[in-house]
Amino acid sequence: METMNSPMNSTEPAAASASGCESPIETDSQKQLRQFVTMLTLRLLHKCNTLQSRTKEQWVAHMKTLVSQTMEGLTVTGNFCPDGKDINKVCKAVQKDLQKRYGSKGLLQTVILLEDAAVDADIAQCLQTHTRAFIAEQAKKRSSRSRWNVFEACLGVVAVIAYLVLFALFA
Repeated sequence: METMNSPMNSTEPAAASASGCESPIETDSQKQLRQFVTMLTLRLLHKCNTLQSRTKEQWVAHMKTLVSQTMEGLTVTGNFCPDGKDINKVCKAVQKDLQKRYGSKGLLQTVILLEDAAVDADIAQCLQTHTRAFIAEQAKKRSSRSRWNVFEACLGVVAVIAYLVLFALFA
């Protein structure tokens, strides 16, 4: 039974690691990333039919393990704002990848239910790989949008200058 002073009930940020390099306070983007990974993991476990055959405590504990392993080394810079469609898209890719590795949906369900450390590490690595690819895709879209916005602004300036020149010529 948890006590009131357990880390699960604490409202204070977690202490920094022994190296002192990590910030104990998550940025909004990091929180969004953690929520994305949590929802992605939950969606994957649901799609693989592994939630129904366990107690809530069992699957929550397993999820925490997978999320922690997946979050190790994941970072996001800039604005990170995925939606439900993004979670479904990445989940589908992860599930497809894992089914290839383990042979079928049924075998994948079985190995997930085993909660073997090596299988969990493999699942976390797959979640990490696809999450990194999604982050890169989002950054690329942001970059191209910002370039397009600069281009549009330049066109606007050119249009104003052309208008002023034409106005000066014909006035």
